[in-house]
Amino acid sequence: MSAPRLALALGMLATAVACRGPQPARPEGSCTHVQAVRELQGAALCEDVWSCVRPPGGAFDRVGLHRLARCEGADGPVVLYLPGMHMNGELPIADPRHDLRVYLAGAGLRTWGLDYRTHAIPPTASGADLEVMRRWTADVFVDDAAWAAAFVRGADAAPLYLAGFSQGAAFAYRLAVRRDQGIAGVLVLDGAAAGGRAREGGGPAIDVGGSRLPFATRERLLTDVIADPARPSSVPGFASAGAALADLLYSAPSFGGTGGLANARDGVSDVRILATLLKSYDRWWPRASLDTSPPDRPGQPLRVLAFTSTNMGPAWLERVRESARTYGGDGAVVRELPRYGHLDVLVGRRAAQEVFEPARAWLAGR
Repeated sequence: MSAPRLALALGMLATAVACRGPQPARPEGSCTHVQAVRELQGAALCEDVWSCVRPPGGAFDRVGLHRLARCEGADGPVVLYLPGMHMNGELPIADPRHDLRVYLAGAGLRTWGLDYRTHAIPPTASGADLEVMRRWTADVFVDDAAWAAAFVRGADAAPLYLAGFSQGAAFAYRLAVRRDQGIAGVLVLDGAAAGGRAREGGGPAIDVGGSRLPFATRERLLTDVIADPARPSSVPGFASAGAALADLLYSAPSFGGTGGLANARDGVSDVRILATLLKSYDRWWPRASLDTSPPDRPGQPLRVLAFTSTNMGPAWLERVRESARTYGGDGAVVRELPRYGHLDVLVGRRAAQEVFEPARAWLAGR
């Protein structure tokens, strides 16, 4: 848990003394808790953060929970957000135009975000430290999400919705079909139900850096873009740091190479906002979590709203549609986002109008 980052989001007004946060009857597990009061467009928001030990209780067997809601009058639906690979539940972006949970909290909903166990592993972890990831399968992540859902219910008595981005959507589908969960619905942000085999070779951990942009180079580029996108590029061949990041994201081969990861090059997202999001990523992700069997089918259709980017191509669109239909039946709603890449669904210039507000209305039953 990197609690000091809390001071960067939303502008701290006071500490726990002034914030009357929830006191959940939480499931078994040792937790620490910090609180803060924030301001958003004149309204006070309370943010509560817990860091909790999970079985078997090793050095990195910890998860975090972030609750953000109005300090007074928050009585809307409850949403538990499951992030994607390398991501966590922190709130690096304060602007409700570029963060779903901030937007929803400002509208009166109670929002929660989960830090996976990966958030506890430092970027400088040794090879011996990373061996723990060999046992971090998809089932471990979904079990942690189930524990988090029980924690959330102990704090906020209301129908519970799951929201998941990318890999987090796959976890959300797996959790929602468990018979004892009673999930009210699933909000899918550019994700699909997953099942497959991890690639052969490699160690237990996947590095967020890669051959095109090793971790140290990635960190320097993101830092430069956040400071000023017009800075000279530390990556050869580009006129500025912002141009370098925009092109590297646009051309990412594993996302199709034509704006599939993010489309800042065509102005769909702001490159500085993208850099802020990417800088918050955790370095390591367990390879074992990608080795999964197809998830169970639901006993009865779930309420599903799915948003999908289009820049990864028709095969990706069909995967998102098929997952939504499988779990939501004929009532599932799928909204396509033309010219969007994967990350644009979270932080695009028009995400508030085209994703966040439709999601809020759906959650409110309108």
